[in-house]
Amino acid sequence: MAQLIQMRQRIKAIETIKKITHAMRLISMSMHSRLRNRAPHIEEYQKEINELFEKVSRSTSSWKSPIMHPETTTNAQSLLILVASEKGLCGNFNSNLFKFFEQSIPEQKLNNVSIITVGKNAINYTKKRNFKNILKTFEPFSSARLDFVAGSIIDIIQNAEKPFSSVTVVANTLKSFFVQQPHSTTLIPFEKSTTEQTPSTRTREPYSWEQEPHEILEDLAVQFLTARMYHLLFQSILSEQASRFISMDNATRNAKQLLEDTQLRYNKLRQAKITSELTELSASFQS
Repeated sequence: MAQLIQMRQRIKAIETIKKITHAMRLISMSMHSRLRNRAPHIEEYQKEINELFEKVSRSTSSWKSPIMHPETTTNAQSLLILVASEKGLCGNFNSNLFKFFEQSIPEQKLNNVSIITVGKNAINYTKKRNFKNILKTFEPFSSARLDFVAGSIIDIIQNAEKPFSSVTVVANTLKSFFVQQPHSTTLIPFEKSTTEQTPSTRTREPYSWEQEPHEILEDLAVQFLTARMYHLLFQSILSEQASRFISMDNATRNAKQLLEDTQLRYNKLRQAKITSELTELSASFQS
């Protein structure tokens, strides 16, 4: 009898877990769909700002920004931005990212690198590794705070006492709905596109500068960096929701299968108990 009670309690626990994972699966899909609807507009804006910045910078070849084109010195300080998820239950989303981080950034190089962490899991990871050069942490990290986080990171880069020799972002990107891949992106130093232009686009368009070209490029460079940073953060959140949906979908399927197996075992055991009791009753009557 005690075994039947334990199995009933286990069945109730599995049913509760199944309801939770199913609800989280629906929430993740809903959030991913809303973010995916925003993706074309964000990508189009980034594409346009990138083309405009490269076009204007070509027309003013003498422009050199201390932020976008830092000088390499022996005591140069680099900046590394690690973007992970705010919440868990998203499969190997964070573990793959941290493994990629350890492989791409050797530990001996971290002594001359300042680190910005975005997301609770990134903060916890750096605490476990006892990183000393943590410049800033951003928590919580959600789609509603993308503007704030992206703008704050660019402000840190722009207002640094000494320009960073390089700025690298390590985050997950969405290759497809079922594939989220860690990726390293270099924001600084800025490199012009090496793609060849067609003869029709090689001719420089005339510009009428109401301000000094260098002043315009300085403002445009900030918008360029902010747009790229925003896009990378957006891709990380989009990947997180897809990864969480896949993880919760697998958990729901496993809970359903486990529930069916447990109920079958419970019914067999219950039937065996009933048969045993009937046998004992019939034996007592015969005696």
